[in-house]
Formats: sequence, C-alpha cells, structure tokens
Amino acid sequence: MNSLFSIFDKHKNLIVALSEKSDGSMRLDDNSENSIIENRKKFLERLGINPDLIVKTKLIHGKEIKIVTRKDCGKIIQNNDGLITSEKDIFLSITAADCLAIFLYDFKKEIVGLIHGGWRNLAQGILHLAIEKFRELGSQSQNILAGIGPGICQKHFEVKRDVLAFFEFFSSAILLEKGKIFLDLKKIAKIQLLNFGLKEENIEINPECTFCLPEKYFSFRRDRPKTPQVMMAIFGQKSI
Repeated sequence: MNSLFSIFDKHKNLIVALSEKSDGSMRLDDNSENSIIENRKKFLERLGINPDLIVKTKLIHGKEIKIVTRKDCGKIIQNNDGLITSEKDIFLSITAADCLAIFLYDFKKEIVGLIHGGWRNLAQGILHLAIEKFRELGSQSQNILAGIGPGICQKHFEVKRDVLAFFEFFSSAILLEKGKIFLDLKKIAKIQLLNFGLKEENIEINPECTFCLPEKYFSFRRDRPKTPQVMMAIFGQKSI
C-alpha cells in the first residue's frame, strides 16, 4: 500500500504511509490521551497492520538510529531518530509535522529504514549514518530506493544564519531573498543521499508541502500550537 511515491510501486509487499490531518493527531508521549491512541489504532487498522507489530521511536532531533528486530515490536525506542530492519512483518513508525519522513528500501536485501529528517538531523549527518547501518546489514548504496516525504517547502522554511552555517555548501538549496534566508530541506536530503552513493533515479521527492496544505497536514510552523499535533509515518514489509 503506497500513495506517496511511485518508486516503491512494484514492491507490492511494502506498506508506505503517512497519516493526514483527518486521521487526527498521532502524537507519541508517555501520557497519550485515549483519543490519540484511538487515532493510531484506526489508522493502522485501515492499513491492515496489527498495532502489536509497530516499533515506535521517541524523537530527539539527533542522529541516533537503531536496527530493530521482532523483539522490538510494541516498544518505544527512546532517544532515537531512525529505525531500520531486515525482518518482515515489523512496521517502523515515526512522527512528523513539517520535518521529513525519509523512507529507505534496499530491494536486493529487502531492508527498510524510516528516518526523521528535520534540519537538525540532516545537519548532524543522520542520512550518512543510515546508509552506514544499511551497509552493516550487507546493503550496497546503488540498490537503495529513497522516498523523501511531504514536509515544509523552501518558501516557508526561513532560517537564521546560525542554521545556514550547517548548509553553506548546499548552494542550490539556499534562497536569499530580501535579506531573508530560506532552505530547501528536501533538496538537501536528496543531495546528501546522492553523495552517499544512491542513484538519482532511485530517489523520489514527494512535492507536497505540509505548511501549504492546512486541510491535509499538521504544520508546526504554520499553526504554532501549544501542544504539537503530528502525523505518523509507517514503513515495513509484509511477508507474502
């Protein structure tokens, strides 16, 4: 099941999904309200996924990535921003609301990864570490497909010079306009993946902007809520 990217279409056992605003908030914390638990349950049911097969992660906007197995199903991995598995019937889960959910799949080794791609993650080299983790499992970069999910677009992602300093070498992803600085996170993620050996034809960017689509997506920068409201990304392989 996949409506986000065409690049995964021929791999019919993959579940590739991102919840929408109409599904309700998917915030993950230690005291999630019953309504949020119910939102998650309904969304997973619609995908045909048993909630007990989900591996969740408590994001810290860092670069930690964990390779998970069946014994991690049902757990919340603490202090972590990426999940990778080579096992089937495990479904990786992260949350996002402007940051990118980045889906990685080695079609030869059947390895899946789901990475949280905010500017802090990308600045710290999380995608390089993700590709290294794939290699630990026997993957080769040229066999990895990447889907860069919906997220905030460049015209709505204004940053200060302290953030720009991390990305000065990504000139094609920087827009300077009327004294303001805007970054294209999706382009930065793609350039990084290319630098780590992925083929250009194996990378697909979903063009949707979370900020520009208030009826479809939550956006932290647009809404500035006291309590963040987020979408949930899901990635995994069903056994055939």
